[in-house]
Amino acid sequence: MEHHVEIFAGSAIMAMAVKNALENNAIKYIERNDINSAITAGFGSADKAVHIFVFEEDEEKARYALVDVNFDDLDEVGDEIVDE
Repeated sequence: MEHHVEIFAGSAIMAMAVKNALENNAIKYIERNDINSAITAGFGSADKAVHIFVFEEDEEKARYALVDVNFDDLDEVGDEIVDE
């Protein structure tokens, strides 16, 4: 079973910047978008409604990729490991 690490939780706009940085560095990621889920269910959405996960072995490379693009909002960067 592969382990993923959450490297971002925040707004959809900031998530776009994170995904772009990961894609530019050929880092695979998983996006969990709670905004779409909330809309489908008829609920509002939370501030940190988009979550980005990378494989555990890519975590360090992913964090460097974010630093390289000056993405340093550490309040939005998580470190939770999730089993997939």
